[in-house]
Amino acid sequence: MAAEVIWVIDTSSVIAIRRSIENSNRAQVFARMTALVQVGRLVFARQVLEELERAADPKSPDAQYKWAKENKGKACELAPTLDEVKDILRVVPTVLDPDKDTGVEEADPYVLALAARLRSEQREARVVTEESKDYPRKMSLSTASGLLGIPSVPLLAFLRFEQIL
Repeated sequence: MAAEVIWVIDTSSVIAIRRSIENSNRAQVFARMTALVQVGRLVFARQVLEELERAADPKSPDAQYKWAKENKGKACELAPTLDEVKDILRVVPTVLDPDKDTGVEEADPYVLALAARLRSEQREARVVTEESKDYPRKMSLSTASGLLGIPSVPLLAFLRFEQIL
């Protein structure tokens, strides 16, 4: 029997729900994703929630941010350590955007560190990300995942694999 997949979702894929899922289907998609969170098969790093929060309108937060905030307790249980993040950045340092100097932590190395930890525990972790375009000074999360031997897929592939769509 194949191991159950544990999905580590990136900010870009949570945001992509807005443009990829019809309004009439979003509540059901969020409900099915919540069910995966509750059984430990969909996780995200705390930094993903923080990125979503920075983009959210405090007076009227979007559904993506609300979903992540409501699920942070269970979804963020497995927080990567600073040493795990440093190990990732030694291998794929350009996953950090050199043009961002806001002083806030980017989620990408934390997403990778979380997936790498799960894989080191012999668990079938995969990254869910929309980031696939590489730039001269910035490596996409998808490319970094591949270099680390971690499979990655975009949101729609994840939703289809899990029979959510």
